[in-house]
Amino acid sequence: MNQVSLSLANKYRPQTFDEMIGQQHIIWILKAKMQSSRDSLQNYLLCGPRGTGKTTSARILAKAINCLNPQDGNPCNQCANCQAINTGTTLDYVEIDAASHTGVDNIRSEILDKALYPPTDLKKKIYVIDEVHMLSKWAFNSLLKTIEEPKGNVCFILATTEIQKVPETIISRCQVFNFKKVPNDEMSEHLANICNKEQLKYDTGALELIANISEGCVRDAVKYLDQVSILWEITQENVSKFLGVSSEASIKSFLDTIKTGKREEVFASIEQISNDGIDLYQFTKQLIGFIDKHLLEDTDFYLQVSEIFGEIIRQIRYYPYPAVIYKIALNKYLNPNTAHFVLPWEKEMSKEQRGFGRKEVSQPSIPIETEKKKAEEKILSSWTNVKDLEPTKAESTKPEIAQKERQTPNNSDYIALLNTIIAKTTTPMVQGFLKEHAVIETIENNIISLIVTNMTAELNIQKNKVELEKLFSEELWIATNVVITFENKEAYFARKIAS
Repeated sequence: MNQVSLSLANKYRPQTFDEMIGQQHIIWILKAKMQSSRDSLQNYLLCGPRGTGKTTSARILAKAINCLNPQDGNPCNQCANCQAINTGTTLDYVEIDAASHTGVDNIRSEILDKALYPPTDLKKKIYVIDEVHMLSKWAFNSLLKTIEEPKGNVCFILATTEIQKVPETIISRCQVFNFKKVPNDEMSEHLANICNKEQLKYDTGALELIANISEGCVRDAVKYLDQVSILWEITQENVSKFLGVSSEASIKSFLDTIKTGKREEVFASIEQISNDGIDLYQFTKQLIGFIDKHLLEDTDFYLQVSEIFGEIIRQIRYYPYPAVIYKIALNKYLNPNTAHFVLPWEKEMSKEQRGFGRKEVSQPSIPIETEKKKAEEKILSSWTNVKDLEPTKAESTKPEIAQKERQTPNNSDYIALLNTIIAKTTTPMVQGFLKEHAVIETIENNIISLIVTNMTAELNIQKNKVELEKLFSEELWIATNVVITFENKEAYFARKIAS
């Protein structure tokens, strides 16, 4: 018979409390309890992030409670009771996944009815309910009756990643243990021990990279190590290739490129990262983690870009072209003009003269009506097709200036203008739809073309078209007509990339 090859996660799953990592605060209490109060049986609730050892602890605890030859609070794993639990050959130890046994009938048939009978093989009957927060309200109510009237030969061990979904009546009747994410240094040491036992060559940097992307989850870290171990050499290059992640040096290099402010180089770096097969969602998480770790080294810069990456990570999963999201978001940082929509007549003013409100911008020597008239003339001369218009006085007297002012505002101006309109919109829902799904495509002949990439958003924005036209007219000092058009998100980005 061929021997079954176990995954590293199963092969190196802890069998005693001492083999667990990162949960010393829990291990010490459980070992002390097994040594001093073994007859004082009660129920346990293990909560915390995924992959931190909750189910593993439940199995070890079940063995320790029933062990015939305990070793300093640990199960011996040699006696008949320990072996029966390890091999799953006893009916007195039951593991239930609450995600697939959510109903009250499941709880009654699998647990409550059988809990009435004494154990047949072990000293105590142990019921482990994993992801207990998935149980229905009625299942919790049925379970509560058994828990609040405990029998001396039955113990419940509940495990959950979302304790807030567990009723307080259940929590109050259990001893609660809060598991935490495993620190990176302990994780790296654990991975190094596995590599040594498996005779795998490894770089310390590669193990640190795996520990970092696993985010405190031991199961994920060992799984990633198992994937890369096929090459028998754990290097940063192999980790990046197999897992689609980037090294810390690459992250630092990318941040340094952003700091230079050179948009072409930053966009080229984004393309290179994407072409190298790096998962940009995972890359964003790594960037945020790197900033958190090195924040004090360049606080002002890191705080600025962390807001950008926070925006990216909220949107990147919902776009078919992740690199485009990076470019859009980083352009806000690289192009400071996006902070204020600069109208054509404002380009000659200083920031102090522009102020925060357009209506407050004025020249003391020019009456406000004259200034508005001049502004409207400049808008008409720069944002309309001048071939279809009669020459204005300004064009006839100063043709070289009129020609200069016909330049169309760039995309950053459109973004800032839309942000200003969003801030003035009175309906919160419409504000959200404009922010998430709308872009200004063009402004020509006093017509503002608004592209909306979500059908629900387009319907709601259409209902508020009159208000939008009023806001745009006030902002630009000219009568405007807003044309709202729906375009599929994928089609929109494909068109933009092609152009």
